[in-house]
Amino acid sequence: MPLERRTCLGETDAVVAKKAARAMISGPRPIVCVGETLEEREGGDALDVVERQVRAVLDALALQPGFGAIAYERVWAIGTGAVARPEDAQEIHARIRAVLAMANVELAEATRILYGGSVKAESADLLLAEPDIDGALVGGAALDPSSFEAIVAAAERSSVARSSR
Repeated sequence: MPLERRTCLGETDAVVAKKAARAMISGPRPIVCVGETLEEREGGDALDVVERQVRAVLDALALQPGFGAIAYERVWAIGTGAVARPEDAQEIHARIRAVLAMANVELAEATRILYGGSVKAESADLLLAEPDIDGALVGGAALDPSSFEAIVAAAERSSVARSSR
C-alpha cells in the first residue's frame, strides 16, 4: 500500500483544506497533493475525485493566489516508478486549472500545478511540455545527481519554451 496521508492516515478533504489554509496564513508554502486511487481510476472517477479534492482547497489557495501549489500524483502508482502518459497527466492538470479558473481566473493563472508521479530524466521533457504541467514534484530521481540534473534541464527548456509563446 502506498504511503499517502489520505489513504494511510484517513485525512479528509476538510482536513487537507484546513492545513492548507493554516499554511497559507503562516507559511510554509503549501503544496496540496491530489490524486486518485486505482479503484477510482478504474471506475472512471479520476477526474471527479481530483476535482473534488481541488474544490476543497479553493478558499485556502485564494487567500494568496500563487503562494500555494497543487501537485497531482496517482495514489495507486506511488512508489511504483510508473509514470503517467503525458496526455493523461495533461488531462488531469487541465481539469485542475479549469476548477481553479471557475473560482478565480487570477488563482488559475498564478497557481503552479506540478506532476508528481515518478518523474524521471527520460519522461521529464514530454511531461513538462504539456501546457498545464508547470513543474515536477520529484521523488526518487532527486537522489541521483545526474538524473536530477537532467530533470532540471528539462524544466529549464520548458520554461524557455513557455516564455517564448
